[in-house]
Amino acid sequence: MRVSILLLLLLAGEACVQAQTPAGNPAPATSTQSQAAATKSDPALFASEADYSYSYPADWEVVDAKPMLPVERLKAEQSATSDVERKGASCVEIQLMIRHGDPKSVILVMYLDFKCVGVELKQSDLASAGMGMSKGLTKSFNIKEAKYGAYKLGSHTFWIERAEGSPTENPEKSYSLETTCSILKKGLVCWLGMAASPDAITALESGKVSLEGDPQSALVPASAFQLASK
Repeated sequence: MRVSILLLLLLAGEACVQAQTPAGNPAPATSTQSQAAATKSDPALFASEADYSYSYPADWEVVDAKPMLPVERLKAEQSATSDVERKGASCVEIQLMIRHGDPKSVILVMYLDFKCVGVELKQSDLASAGMGMSKGLTKSFNIKEAKYGAYKLGSHTFWIERAEGSPTENPEKSYSLETTCSILKKGLVCWLGMAASPDAITALESGKVSLEGDPQSALVPASAFQLASK
């Protein structure tokens, strides 16, 4: 689905890079984010109105992505070649952005509402949509050693990509990049991680998710690449 490729090229990659710098502002507390953990070892919880939840370490900083969206959405709209793409530019959401460490590791949770964009993805579209999500980072990173997989959590199928990459402007630095996506009844949800350390990848993958009432489980199981596909 080309609309997701376009949107995430302009939104996800730029958001990850911008979140590394102080330009990203801490997000205000909301009723959907529980960050009052008793200790740093206790997870915080993000619960989306799209009927999924995700836990993450409480010492990760929540970043307000809203200031980043207007400019990137304008770029997406200007690059669009169809009404669906232009509509999609106004529908895609960065529902959660968190960062940690120095250099910064960043995790994004992105959501595309089918009703808003007027296009409903099928399971057969998952791999191409996931590839579109992961391509958001190629604008700012030199990607190498990419591998792909598929797995299930409860009733939901996930597509996943892992890769190593260096920022085009700082090739001496190395990051692990990971994208995993699933299709919900009402939209597409993807987790995108830019990890400067093994601990950051662990934080992304071990966060507990629950999609549409499925039991909670780690976002990425150890078996994620047993059903490898590209």
